[in-house]
Amino acid sequence: MDPDLLTDILNCPSLPSLPAVAAQVLELTSDPDVKMSELADQITMDQALSAKVLRTVNSSFYGLRKRCSSIEKALIMLGLGPVKSLVLGFSLVSAFEGQDGDTFDYQSYWLRGLNTAIAAKLIADEKDFDEECDEAFLTGLLQDIGMIAMYRAMKARYNTVVESVGSDHSKLTRAEISEFDLQHAGVGSAIASKWKLPNEIAVPINYHERPTACPSEHSKVARCVALGNLVHEVLISEIPTDSLRSLYSRAKQWLDLSESQIDDIIVKSGNASKEMSKVLEVEVGTQEDPQEILAKADRQIINMTRGQEIESYSAKEVGSLVDGEEAIDPMTGVLNREGFKHAIRQVYSTVKPGEVDITVIQCSLGGMDAVLQACDQQTHDDIIIGTASMLIKYFEPMGGAVCRLGHTDFGVVLPEVDRASASRTASSFTDQFTSSLGNWIPKEAEGATSVQVHIGLATLDEGTAMLFISPEKLVLASTKAVNAAKTSPTSAIRSFVPKKAA
Repeated sequence: MDPDLLTDILNCPSLPSLPAVAAQVLELTSDPDVKMSELADQITMDQALSAKVLRTVNSSFYGLRKRCSSIEKALIMLGLGPVKSLVLGFSLVSAFEGQDGDTFDYQSYWLRGLNTAIAAKLIADEKDFDEECDEAFLTGLLQDIGMIAMYRAMKARYNTVVESVGSDHSKLTRAEISEFDLQHAGVGSAIASKWKLPNEIAVPINYHERPTACPSEHSKVARCVALGNLVHEVLISEIPTDSLRSLYSRAKQWLDLSESQIDDIIVKSGNASKEMSKVLEVEVGTQEDPQEILAKADRQIINMTRGQEIESYSAKEVGSLVDGEEAIDPMTGVLNREGFKHAIRQVYSTVKPGEVDITVIQCSLGGMDAVLQACDQQTHDDIIIGTASMLIKYFEPMGGAVCRLGHTDFGVVLPEVDRASASRTASSFTDQFTSSLGNWIPKEAEGATSVQVHIGLATLDEGTAMLFISPEKLVLASTKAVNAAKTSPTSAIRSFVPKKAA
């Protein structure tokens, strides 16, 4: 780190100081006994700012049932945290408006900030991180203030570095360190500290590019913001598939969020960003409809699988042990029936029955003959491939081996996964499968066909160890469970639970 350059940036004459209203709000809210009426009076003194806050509070983003007509009422209805966050965020946004002759790309800057801030708050809301929700929003909005500061201090020299990485923001930090021995996250954190913003904001700003290194007391905010950045990447990408898969993986790993939860956050973020940009009066350009983005990602995954660019991890691992291609289904890239047999035997041989849970899932698609009649072979195949890809996304992070057992039948071997965990994930998969059918079946055929997913599962655990004395017995139990699910006219999940002895 170059301390002299950092000092020059922080002392740059064109770097704005903390806006007066933000300074007053910070001072007032540092008092735990602050009167809401006094705080409301201070905010209302800036009429333009208070109007933006009220417009945001009354937007669909906050979903208030009753319209809020004053800042004081907003403080009562929402609490101090959200209003404080909006006031600080909006006042600081106005402080960083472009200047005459600027060549900095403010449009991309604010689009990233808005998308990230909104998504980070939605993620924190989803996890019930009550105290961190507003900090996540403000950190997301201010995460890249160091970029503007570095531009103001170095102008064209900094722009050259930004332009060298193009639209791939993930490469910016390395380029900055290489050129300046300094990076925008550290500069932004230093600015936040200079302005006396709380550590709950300043520290996550410093770690928003490397959230796993953030001190534990601030790691929730840092991870929410980092995931918010990935939501942004999905929303702006021409080819969103890779960003989406990375987002799914990290959301599951860091915060145990399911794909369906993330999809919902993506849609809400994309819609709220349009509304918020108007409130803030910042130009962010056009952004594709988030539902269309998810549909595009589904289609790209199917096309990539058709070209064998995607192969499941289990197919790569087990396939190489069972004569390679003979263990892999050529259409979907997952294990075939022989691979399934090898996977269950391999897993079963490594554990002592009853000490480690093993769950086997069977999944069967219903209504596929009607798809062929109402649509065509490609639509039929798209549903098969899409199902395999979705099973990979849901069950491989749990350590599962995904297999295609027959024309419209799949299996999953899940070592060290209990019945309850497998059932929850199967339920999430079923919900996502149902919502994705509209991406696979042409609109004109939606009323002519209905596809269901029937799932059966069985688990080897302490209670069934004496019953499932071989892998074949465990598979047979899952077969009974999926057959029971098939009796339902709609999508259904059934678990094999042995009858208690009389």
